[in-house]
Amino acid sequence: MQRLSSLILAVVGVLYPFIVYFGMEHMSTPLFAMLLGAIWLIRAPALMRQPGGRWMLGAALVYCMFLAVSGESVVLRWYPSLICALLLCAFGLSLRYGPPMIERIARVTEPDLPPAAVRYTRKVTWVWAGFFAFNAITSGVLAVYSPLNLWTLYNGIIAYSIMGVLFAGEWLLRQRLRRRISDAPMNAAAQRLATHPWVEQAHAGYAGKLGAGMVVLLSAAGRMALLRHGRKGLVSELSTQAVDPADTELSAPRMWRFPDALPSVVTRRHVDTCLRQPLPVAPVILAERSTESGHVLELALPLDLACFADHFPEAPVLPGVVQVGWALDFAAARLGTPRQCRSMDALKFQSLLRPGDRVDLELTHDAEKQRLTFAWRRGQTHYSSARMQLETVGV
Repeated sequence: MQRLSSLILAVVGVLYPFIVYFGMEHMSTPLFAMLLGAIWLIRAPALMRQPGGRWMLGAALVYCMFLAVSGESVVLRWYPSLICALLLCAFGLSLRYGPPMIERIARVTEPDLPPAAVRYTRKVTWVWAGFFAFNAITSGVLAVYSPLNLWTLYNGIIAYSIMGVLFAGEWLLRQRLRRRISDAPMNAAAQRLATHPWVEQAHAGYAGKLGAGMVVLLSAAGRMALLRHGRKGLVSELSTQAVDPADTELSAPRMWRFPDALPSVVTRRHVDTCLRQPLPVAPVILAERSTESGHVLELALPLDLACFADHFPEAPVLPGVVQVGWALDFAAARLGTPRQCRSMDALKFQSLLRPGDRVDLELTHDAEKQRLTFAWRRGQTHYSSARMQLETVGV
């Protein structure tokens, strides 16, 4: 009920100028005042628990009572000014006694705001307080001196357009601030990481809402550490190296990417794009060729392959079910075979496939028997193989 009343009150606030302009010919002013007051009363329990909610509720109810008693339709035009005045008081008092209103809102999603963000939220609170003051005065002047259509135009369209510009501008500034806050400590973290024997290159970046991150090109020792300790152990060790004990919150990367290679010139855009992209879920195709009875693909397993993170966190191994699934998928795309099989025999897992491995996938299709044979191997090393009886198309 509280959510519904909040929604109704918000809708009434947005549509109020148009309700006054189009609807008051069909509804008496006292009746409208009673309905508006009833909505505020339904919201009363929630408002009583909010800072300043009591006097905001009291002012709104006094207005509704005055509107009902006077019955003057001109009083209807003062509602937008009243709401802006109440918001001005709320924002202004929060600046006086703290914390600023925008800081309170920001801490709902980010409890640990850095000092720069706290200063920023205070400035934004001042901006909104200024807007509410301007809007209250402008709406009040129009309520007294302008015709109804001009008052409706301003309060129903122009005022909300100004709010939209403020929201958009603030969002852009906030993104710049996020970058500025994260850049300095994260760049320092990248420099510390570059001295670790497991790291060949480290580049700090920003992954949008996911926060700051690090793109790390592993050295030979780092790749060996990934095989021995898994992604979890690797990230744990590198996080310890990256974090500044004096600034733990801002120097701790929230995202990690371990690409197999980086371009000769690494730009910030490349780093940010790398951080925003999900972990790879498929192997990299290095080469492929058709044979008389099938197809052969040369594949590379990315260091950051998504399934390695869970299978297993401290000892990454390509799951057998993934090997079978990839064989079916590649065969379907290259040989036109079904993606499902009815049965499987001669299944063998002989060696482990690990991050960074290069491997050949050999596919052989017997169309007459609807049978697909796959083999994962590299030179004399055999990883897995099986014969699969495929689903018959149309059955």
